[in-house]
Amino acid sequence: MNRSHGVHRLVLLLATGATLASCTRQTEEWNVDLTVPVTVQPVGRGTIESVVAVTGTLRAVRQATLVTEVRGRLLLRPPRGAAALLEGTRVAAGDTLFELVNDELVAAARLHSRELAVANARRTLAEQEALVARGLAVELDAQTARKALADAESEYQNALIQLAKLHGVTPISGFVTGLTTVTPGTLAEQGLTVCTVMDYEQVVVDLQIPSAHIRAVTQASPVRVSNYAFPGEVFTGRITAVDPAVDPATRTFMVRATIPNPDLRLRPGMFVQAEVVTDRRADVVVVPRQLVLTRQNRKVVFVEEGARAEMRLIETGLEDAQNVEVISGLEEGERLITSNYETLRPRTRVQVANAPTNAPGGSPGPR
Repeated sequence: MNRSHGVHRLVLLLATGATLASCTRQTEEWNVDLTVPVTVQPVGRGTIESVVAVTGTLRAVRQATLVTEVRGRLLLRPPRGAAALLEGTRVAAGDTLFELVNDELVAAARLHSRELAVANARRTLAEQEALVARGLAVELDAQTARKALADAESEYQNALIQLAKLHGVTPISGFVTGLTTVTPGTLAEQGLTVCTVMDYEQVVVDLQIPSAHIRAVTQASPVRVSNYAFPGEVFTGRITAVDPAVDPATRTFMVRATIPNPDLRLRPGMFVQAEVVTDRRADVVVVPRQLVLTRQNRKVVFVEEGARAEMRLIETGLEDAQNVEVISGLEEGERLITSNYETLRPRTRVQVANAPTNAPGGSPGPR
């Protein structure tokens, strides 16, 4: 009885196992034979870049601050062609932007007197040299006359320097900003900032780059900046200086980027988002990054071939916000599955729901 019961149980277990195996095979076949609607696009080539995203504040490439060096009554002088000196006035290098009236300083300079002293000293020297040449005077007399001329010229030059302090001359071309609020015609004290002249036909921005990128960021590395005031617009420039030292507190190093600004749209003081290009590869196979899946710790994509989903193991390279470079495992022109790819298995039957064009969808063009 017990033996018969054991045989019966063994037969029942074998039958159950066979049934489960049959169900499993049917499920696998159903998974493979289930037709999944998908869309595809041809694998294409493009350009991809690796970038470091940072932020910074723009400043003028050059600026000069005009400060009073002496006391005096302040008079603003507009450049030629301008009715008045105002903030935003365009000026050229060498323009006088202000004058100071200080009669005491002018009198102390004694410019005309020093000019006459120079003329007299030159005449005396010429006479002494003539006498020496004729043997009527000794060389010491000529040397004394030369010293007297040198002293007279020095005092004259010093007077010119003192009088030049009454004129505010801009050393650079640019635009006036930060104009003083002191009323013209009133007394201005020494050390007053009258205005600043900014040249921002180029702008610069100092950027702090993580030290991990110190080998990749060099002078001439491309830079792109953007500002919320110009949505969708990007301004391009280059790294023009790299600090070789790393800040031990932040583990960053400083670089300076210069951006051409011929239309003067970018303004000093603007906060910008910047991308520093650390690597760039052109004419490589690229795919949208959302289509790259991870299966068993390996990167894969699915392509359509013969109405079936084929899983391809790929090796990737550079990545940006939208795309991934494919180094191996995928060829240009293959039909990349772009929808319902998350649940696909190898050899799943698929039905293409779109008519792909020859152009690679989603791949970037040259920047």
